[in-house]
Amino acid sequence: MSVVERLIDLNFVVDSSSSIELKGEGNWNISLQFIEDVIRQFTVGPNNVQVALVRFSKDATVEWDLTQYQDSAGLIDAVQNVPYTGVGTNLNDALHLTWSEVFAPGRGSRPNAEKVAIILTDGEDNKPERGSAETIENAVRCKEDGIRLIAIGVTDRVNRDQLIEIASSASDYIPVDDFNALETIIDQLTEQIYLTTNITTTTVTTTIETATSTTSAHALSIRLHSVCCIHI
Repeated sequence: MSVVERLIDLNFVVDSSSSIELKGEGNWNISLQFIEDVIRQFTVGPNNVQVALVRFSKDATVEWDLTQYQDSAGLIDAVQNVPYTGVGTNLNDALHLTWSEVFAPGRGSRPNAEKVAIILTDGEDNKPERGSAETIENAVRCKEDGIRLIAIGVTDRVNRDQLIEIASSASDYIPVDDFNALETIIDQLTEQIYLTTNITTTTVTTTIETATSTTSAHALSIRLHSVCCIHI
């Protein structure tokens, strides 16, 4: 099975706070264009990649769940029409909705799919208060439920340490200088989404099968050593 055939349940967690447009008129549309461009890297459908979106400002809202759009055309049209709110930064609530609604049992997440949430923010959460411990608690709950968190911090106004703690690993935190630079990380983000334990396991299995039929036991040992060094 090639990487592009993996099943992925993908949730965008998108900051819609006032600072987005205060840092530059049109930044909200740039954010939406970035999400659209990322979606175009995948095949959208019930047997490929499903996409949900949570928008957060003073409150968080599930704009659509994983099963609402089963083709790229309808999904991209929905992205283009996500409204801008412009008040507050309630990442805490957005992470709560991610595990309690988007990826909750019976809500469309597939048991054999990779579960990934991409957080896009330009600031620091401030609901119910700035630096709330609840935000980390909800991030931990997401990870305990098998949801991989990839955080994109736009500008130097983000709480970098907090976003690294929220992300599933240090490499799952991606800093970006400004909104115009988002387009430069699309390939990096796509590759990062594909770096999962299950994909590495698939690679090992394929290598074993190939090596068993074509090489000696000694050569197989060497190839397994190489595969086990793959970065996860």
